[in-house]
Amino acid sequence: MKLYLTECKKIATSVIYYLFIAFLLFSWYQNFYGVTKEEINLADGGTTTGFSFDRPLLAKPSVDDESFGSKTVENSEKIMTGATDALLREYINNSYDTYPLGYYKVVSLSEAKQERVLEILCEITGLTEEQLNNLPEDYFPAINGTIIHFGASQADGNGSLNITMEGENKSSSENDKTKQFSSQVTYEHFKELMSEMEEIIGENGSKYSMDMLLAYFGITEMNYDEALAEYQQTINNDRVTNGFARLFCDYIGQVLGLYPVFLIVVIWLKDRRHRMDELIFSKSISPAKLLLVRYMANITMILLPVILLSLESLIPLIGFGSKMSISVDGFAFIKYILWWLLPTVMVVTALGTFFTLLTDSPIAILIQFLWWMIDRGITGLSGDTCLFTLMVRHNTLRGYEIIQKNFELICLNRLCMTGISVLFIVFSIWIFSRRRKGKINAANVYAKWFEFVKGKFPVVHKN
Repeated sequence: MKLYLTECKKIATSVIYYLFIAFLLFSWYQNFYGVTKEEINLADGGTTTGFSFDRPLLAKPSVDDESFGSKTVENSEKIMTGATDALLREYINNSYDTYPLGYYKVVSLSEAKQERVLEILCEITGLTEEQLNNLPEDYFPAINGTIIHFGASQADGNGSLNITMEGENKSSSENDKTKQFSSQVTYEHFKELMSEMEEIIGENGSKYSMDMLLAYFGITEMNYDEALAEYQQTINNDRVTNGFARLFCDYIGQVLGLYPVFLIVVIWLKDRRHRMDELIFSKSISPAKLLLVRYMANITMILLPVILLSLESLIPLIGFGSKMSISVDGFAFIKYILWWLLPTVMVVTALGTFFTLLTDSPIAILIQFLWWMIDRGITGLSGDTCLFTLMVRHNTLRGYEIIQKNFELICLNRLCMTGISVLFIVFSIWIFSRRRKGKINAANVYAKWFEFVKGKFPVVHKN
């Protein structure tokens, strides 16, 4: 215990540890801070600070409500209308939004590719280029998935904004395809055209994959019964706090999937730079005990600020539950931190330890960065967990049913990450023991790698 506390104190006095906390705080503040208080405020009858298609999560719906929130369904008409609207906008500006590896990127197409996009638009709408350039303002619905046409909106006498809802802007010439959008292709062929659009754009994360089409344009309004069922699910199944815990862990997991490796690498390399490695290697304590104690101390100090940050959401939710006489799961955040975040921290810490001990270099940072980037790029925002997913994503306060559906896979994934971390630590102990006996060093490792690479890629000398 004394050695464990000494290692924790050593981490707590390190500058790099406070840089890690700064990154953690920044991400938390930018993404999650205030979410809980706003939901509680909305449940108490307050107003939202921004536009949302969702109803207040903690407010019980009433049959007299103006809106019951939204849901996502594969409605072919809505998807074709919304996607065509978005495609026309992006074609006109030659600016196509994409998110390769989770980061925003605008793609501009060549003239030849733009011509093909125009052909696709003409095929879907049945219009000519000239007609597409002279569409009436109400050609598309005022609310078209995530697209809002404010030109179709009007202000009433009180200054309130009235938006013409879908289906209310039908003209008398409803069958005239120049007056209102009506797809001239079947839904199956439309999906083929959207798949071609993905290839034309050439980057992941455009609006035209099936997943993104659903997310952007599969939005439709819930009815009272559906809204009530969602509320009861939040109160009875999620017990108020679990949805917030999942969203909290989603954002925090993005930080813990990368930044702890900097802390681990710096601590190990700092020992070498200050010639502490010789003292460590000469101690009578076993390599396994020393490394495991440091490993546990690192995990503790990484998760400690995460647990403290979760209180910003947990305490108000407990107060809300007490006020409304609702049973609240007070252990939701700690459960999700241990279930979702701990395996991620374990594998990142173990990987950093292994490669730093092996090479005496910060190469672990590069390796972890590549894994983190790839994982962000191939993993969806929710319900897209695979066996080797580094970070479990669930970027919504809702979606309890998604968790239940993928529960076994999530558990297998977390066990897999835990198993990988154990392997890395076992290998680290072996390397640590060999280095202590002087049987392995970084120079030997580099020499062996050089010989391996040289054998795979022989240099051809020309006379």
